Amino acid sequence: MNAPSDNKRMTRERVRAEQARWRAAEKRKRTLVIAVTVGAVLAVAATLGILVGRHTSAADNADWSSAAGRELRLPAGQMGIPVRYGANPEAPVLTLYEDFRCPLCRQVETALGPTIRQLADAGTIRVEFHIASFLDEGLGGTGSRYAANAAGCAQDAGKFTAYHDVLFAHQPPESDDGFGRPSRLLDLANQVDGLRSPAFDQCVRDLAFAPWVEAAQADFDTARVAGRKVTGTPTVSLNDKPVTVLTRTGPVSPEAFTAQVDAILATP
Repeated sequence: MNAPSDNKRMTRERVRAEQARWRAAEKRKRTLVIAVTVGAVLAVAATLGILVGRHTSAADNADWSSAAGRELRLPAGQMGIPVRYGANPEAPVLTLYEDFRCPLCRQVETALGPTIRQLADAGTIRVEFHIASFLDEGLGGTGSRYAANAAGCAQDAGKFTAYHDVLFAHQPPESDDGFGRPSRLLDLANQVDGLRSPAFDQCVRDLAFAPWVEAAQADFDTARVAGRKVTGTPTVSLNDKPVTVLTRTGPVSPEAFTAQVDAILATP
């Protein structure tokens, strides 16, 4: 009497069991698809991270030795190693030796830079910037050389003095080789109108003026042993006569600096 009912009940249970197995199989399939998709995304992200990391590493750790071995090329507008600035190419020469990592150079630039530029713009003097890079040896790192190279790139783009001032205004502490990262030098270049360009960026990253930086340092080394009274940075002279820019209490005033310039120019 109960056989048909039992058969129906067993059939329903088999159907429910099959449905449960199907749902479980579908759930496993969806889980697998999601896992594969997530894994693929993570793999792509990891690959991109590696590539970006490699690019950043390559950009911020350019090979100085290889770059310095290239043929010497001067930045645009230069007739020799020092960078010249002034409205009158025949004006008396103010020679300025400095290193972008030199804290005393920053003090002098902050106190006297505008006055020096003003005298050069008026044609009273012509400035020759001798960019040294010897502090890398004493402090470790590459900041002096990399900053000097970037300054050469700025000169090549006709923006040397503006970029020069930005570098000194944002000089890192001596213990921080911040200028040793081309990415930092490029970031600071954003503060100079019209300086950033693909050509400038490549120049900075490729260390295009490394041979010029080496030549400028060699010129500095020669000056230190050739009786030119160059003992370090900053060293300033006008018509080969020393100009005092620092005292024990700090930089001289713009008025005191200008008075020295006037006195030297008045001397036959």
